[in-house]
Amino acid sequence: MESSGCDEGLPEDLTNRQEETPGEFTEPKERESMELSDNYRDIEHAGTSGSFQLDNSDINNRWTPVIPQHTLQLEISGIEAESRVGEEYEEEEEIVVLDPEHPLMKRFQSALKKTLSNQVERLHLELREKIVVEKAEAQRRHELAQEVYIVHKMLARLQASLEASHEANAQTVAHRRQAQDQLDGIKNQHHDIASQAKKQQMQVSELQSKVDNLALKLLYMQEANSDLRSDIKAIMNASHKVQKERTQTEEQKYQQDLYVERLTKHVEKLSEQISLYEVQIIAQTDQTKAAKEALSEAQLELDSVTVERRQLLQQWNSSLLRMRRRDEAYTAMHEELRLANDQVHSLDTEIEGYKKSITKVEEQNEHLTLRLNRAQTDSTTSRKLITYSQNHQEVLQAQYSTYTRMLQETEKTLTTLRGDHEVRQSEFKALRKQMEKESAVRLDLEDQIMNKMQEQLTHNNAAKYSRRLTDKTVEHRREKEAQLTKLENEINTVTLEGQEVVTHLDSLVAFQAELEQEMSQRHLLLSSRETEIAKQVTEIERKQATISIYTKKINDIVSSTGHEDLGPLEIHAATLSKELEEVGAEIKEQQQLWLWQQGELVRFTQEKQAHSSSVQILRTQFTILQQSKIRKESEMEQEQREQTDLDKQIKALMADMVKLNSLLSKNSDLNQALQQSNSLMETEFRQRLKEAERDSVETQLKLERLNEEKERLINSLVEAEHQIMLWEKRTQLMRETRSAIDSDIGQGDIRTMRAEIHRMEVCI
Repeated sequence: MESSGCDEGLPEDLTNRQEETPGEFTEPKERESMELSDNYRDIEHAGTSGSFQLDNSDINNRWTPVIPQHTLQLEISGIEAESRVGEEYEEEEEIVVLDPEHPLMKRFQSALKKTLSNQVERLHLELREKIVVEKAEAQRRHELAQEVYIVHKMLARLQASLEASHEANAQTVAHRRQAQDQLDGIKNQHHDIASQAKKQQMQVSELQSKVDNLALKLLYMQEANSDLRSDIKAIMNASHKVQKERTQTEEQKYQQDLYVERLTKHVEKLSEQISLYEVQIIAQTDQTKAAKEALSEAQLELDSVTVERRQLLQQWNSSLLRMRRRDEAYTAMHEELRLANDQVHSLDTEIEGYKKSITKVEEQNEHLTLRLNRAQTDSTTSRKLITYSQNHQEVLQAQYSTYTRMLQETEKTLTTLRGDHEVRQSEFKALRKQMEKESAVRLDLEDQIMNKMQEQLTHNNAAKYSRRLTDKTVEHRREKEAQLTKLENEINTVTLEGQEVVTHLDSLVAFQAELEQEMSQRHLLLSSRETEIAKQVTEIERKQATISIYTKKINDIVSSTGHEDLGPLEIHAATLSKELEEVGAEIKEQQQLWLWQQGELVRFTQEKQAHSSSVQILRTQFTILQQSKIRKESEMEQEQREQTDLDKQIKALMADMVKLNSLLSKNSDLNQALQQSNSLMETEFRQRLKEAERDSVETQLKLERLNEEKERLINSLVEAEHQIMLWEKRTQLMRETRSAIDSDIGQGDIRTMRAEIHRMEVCI
């Protein structure tokens, strides 16, 4: 019964052992080391990122042992496999298995459990302390990261201000280039204007030569006019001769008409006589027989009558031929008379036209005298204006000289500004080098900040260097403020000069507008006079053409008649010629006046061109000054913006400097405290690390021993289970054979078996 109780107690103890040991020792060494490394890795990551939180619940969850469900199955399968193998070797080896309820095993297990629980609690405490320290370090790193971010912002602002100064410098260079290009363009325009003025002077000389040629042509035309007048006189004489011949031909025609009438009367009488003779012949035919003597006498008379008749017929034929010839001559003369009448009528109409034209010319002369008076008054006013414009031109010349002096002064200031620009360029290069140095220092600071606590001593040097840089920036700011005040003074002077020039240009523009109005009025007067003169010239040419035609006709008549007679028409023609001479003299005077007016017009146009050129020069100067003013205003605005930006940046830098000083003071205090705490913590950490290393070595050794013991125990348990199975089989065999074996022999075997089991337990 004891053996059976012992046999039944072994599986229960073994199951209890399996239930207790996995809850405490199922996690292997590698998994514990991996979890510890993961925990430390999480702690480091949380320290670098600046956010780490760990609760006791998380720690407890991390360090609670996990019981794998597959370990029992593996152990059971291993036990079954080993039981199969052990069945083969059950006779060769016999393993002694101790009872798990043995007092030695219980003490060992309780001591091991206490030591492991103490180690776990101590590790928990150390881990919590390290987490607190790590949180403090993470907070400090976060503050350092904020400081680094502020320093980065300061550097970015400085970089932006440097880029703005770069852009301002580039804009000034571009403005200077534009001004140089504009100056070159103005010089080219001046050269072109001078060449155009020379060309216009050449054109004026050519026009003067043309005017001289026209004056010569006018003299030639006057001589031709005098010739035409003489020709007109000859034509008038010829017309008088033609009139006389016409009267003579009319008288001859009247005589011929009378002779023709007499002949017609005689023919009528003869016809009456012939009729009477015929009646008598008819009457005498009856009386022929009675009066032969009378017939012979009548025959003789009749013969004589026939002879006379023949003579009369011959005379009649000759008279008819003469009449025909006279009729032809009469018709020719009538036609000539008609033509002459037509010519006379045309001459009368022309004379009436001349009278009308003379009246018109007189009216035009009156208008021209009025216009001459007006032109004289205009000339006096224009002379006054010319004197005024000359005086004004002298004033403008003086202003031009002052402007040239101002331009020279501005060029001198430009040279000085170029020198200042070069100096500023050198300063800019120095600042750029300083910025490069600052960027290098910034990179060094970043490297130092990223290298954690090992390079904290260099922060003091960086703070000193940043103080030096701030002092340099303050000095540079003062220099910039002085330069800005100088530039503002220069800009104010330039604006005052520009305002003066603008007012002067406004007055010049108003005066130019008045001159242009006067010139337009004079141009209109001159154009109207030119049109009237052109009309008069065309009328003169037309009349000269008619006069030339009449002179040709008069010359033909004089050549045909051979003498000159004066008549009323000739006297009228002489008066007309005198009037024409007077008109020609007036035309000459008008032409001279026109030439004088043309000269005045040319002079006025030259003066206008001079005024326009001076006004154009002043406009160009005004535009240049306006552009310079706009450029200076834009530069002022840009500099004001830069000044405001610099002020803002300086304020921000001052605030940052205050913050940096406060942070540096805090940093220095913190550095000292941290150095002290670091030294203390380092010593503590070293001691703790040494202790932890010792503890870890001890725990590792203990764990190795425990693992070895665990393996050995597992092997022994497997062997014990194997032996238990064997003993169960044996017990079954023994129970089966119990009935056949004596009780004494069976009891002796049981005793021997108990002795062997006890020996095996003692060995275990």
